[in-house]
Amino acid sequence: MPNIKAKKSLGQNFLINQQILGTIVKAADIKTTDTVFEIGPGTGNLTEKLLNTQAKVIAIEKDLRLKTILNDRFKQYHNFDLIFDDIRNFYPDLIKQKHSTFKIVANIPYYLSSFLFRLFFDFSPKPQVVVLMVQKELAERIAKTEVLNNKLRMYISLYFDSQYIKTVKRTNFQPQPKVDSAIIKLTLKDIKYSKAFLTKFESIINAGFQQPRKMLISNLKHYYQKTLDYENIFKKLNVNLKSRPEQLDFET
Repeated sequence: MPNIKAKKSLGQNFLINQQILGTIVKAADIKTTDTVFEIGPGTGNLTEKLLNTQAKVIAIEKDLRLKTILNDRFKQYHNFDLIFDDIRNFYPDLIKQKHSTFKIVANIPYYLSSFLFRLFFDFSPKPQVVVLMVQKELAERIAKTEVLNNKLRMYISLYFDSQYIKTVKRTNFQPQPKVDSAIIKLTLKDIKYSKAFLTKFESIINAGFQQPRKMLISNLKHYYQKTLDYENIFKKLNVNLKSRPEQLDFET
């Protein structure tokens, strides 16, 4: 790995295990015709494996110190574009630049996770596949069915099917983070929603999860609409009146 000190302020933890890098790329099922966005390529360990699939790889990096390293390392690749920008500001423009279908593959800083998921919800076109290395606890909340439901999983389930791919020990990074990580995969659902439905969905989910340990029906009465006949609605949906929001799944 090139001799560059990771920046704590950017959440940089470089993945150095070649086998795990290969697992990430394999999970994304990349074709030569794909366009792949890599968020935060770092020193390029994952980038190299992505480029070797022959797909078009567009890497978005915030740390200008890496410009020479990345350009020198991949100057022989014709399927590589490198953009220096903050993905939080650049994402809406990036996905509209003639990229009607694309995949996102990345080992992302932990602090970016929730913000990135929000970008995936709010902007279109949406990625066909997302494969991310995230904090293990977050991966479990999103993709492990035995973990209690939560608001983030509900939002993700609106657009994506999620899969927990692999736990990755902290020893596979340099420098080592304080916690373990995991690889998750999100696959876009073939479904469209009206604006009216999305507005109502957000209102109901936000109300339902205001106090996740309380009964869902109480949260809805208090934070959504008091006048609805929730008892009758729950019975029609075959939902237990004493259910808590974290006990239900997306289909319910």
